[in-house]
Amino acid sequence: MSMDFDLNLKQLKVFYYVAKDLSFTKAAQELYVTQPAVAMQVDSLEKHYGVLLFNRKKRQLSLTEAGEALYEYAARIMQLAYEAHRTILDMKQYPTGVLRLGTTKSWARYLMPAYILAFKRRYPDVQIELADGTSEDMAFSVLHGHNDVAIVARMPFDAQLENMPFPAHERDQLVMVVHPKHRLARRKKVLLAELANEKLLLRGRGSGIREAVMQAASEQGLELDVVLEAGSAEFIKAMVAQGAGCSILTTLSVEEEERSGRLRSIPLSDPGLWLNIDLLVRRDGYRSNAVKAFLEFLSGWREAPAPAVKLTKGAQRKAEPSVSGLPAPDDGPPAPSPAGPSHAAGSSG
Repeated sequence: MSMDFDLNLKQLKVFYYVAKDLSFTKAAQELYVTQPAVAMQVDSLEKHYGVLLFNRKKRQLSLTEAGEALYEYAARIMQLAYEAHRTILDMKQYPTGVLRLGTTKSWARYLMPAYILAFKRRYPDVQIELADGTSEDMAFSVLHGHNDVAIVARMPFDAQLENMPFPAHERDQLVMVVHPKHRLARRKKVLLAELANEKLLLRGRGSGIREAVMQAASEQGLELDVVLEAGSAEFIKAMVAQGAGCSILTTLSVEEEERSGRLRSIPLSDPGLWLNIDLLVRRDGYRSNAVKAFLEFLSGWREAPAPAVKLTKGAQRKAEPSVSGLPAPDDGPPAPSPAGPSHAAGSSG
């Protein structure tokens, strides 16, 4: 259907107000213009269509057949225009709709809950859909429009994607994870080279951890004995707890097991061996007000909300995401510090 037609919305609006009350005077008052200006717009509309829209008899005004037909359409158009106007304003002032987030399985559990809870307090009308997978999978999902934003480990991605540091938690330390009775369990730190003779359980391909570890091993000329690869950090931790070998995971993902004494984590002291955490969006993609609100919300954080409840002495219950330190429902994130966060160089794993 061809949409090639000329319809002056201003003239249609004037016609609607005249037809609504059958009065040029009332229309002029409601539109805050003069009566001659109203009459001029109606005359122009009649000349445009080549028909009379009003019967003008003495001081009595009525709609012609064409006027009746146009008034029905004009009323619907004015209503739609008003709804569109309000919808856009509401989106600008009160973000709504769906925000599709993607992140890794570990950060979905240990990093994001506190941030999402705080965001939902600020914007309760935004519906959040969270997907998890490897950093590579989540980058792919943003590139192809399946997710709006991804929180992933920094690695080389498609040039169509824009990455920015995740505020307040720009990196996650990599640690060696072992059984409490492992020979290295009491060490304060360890080098990657010391793991060359260990049976190593690693995250699967596409994982930021795996990419960082394998890149560092290659640069150091190390051959690691990887006996198992898995997509689940929970499965890997369970295997390490059974004595199947050691692993390399992030600090966030083993805090609970470290507190309970089920596993031991030892920081890797190799320079630059950590994960930089990035936000990914499409450079040329449409950003809804929900997406803009989320990015703006995160940019205000300079201290991360606590990821887990601190257990009291002797407590055995499972740790849950903490709400301590989060903004109150009507508050925003902590005020940005004058200097802002440091941007130390790190691994691109």
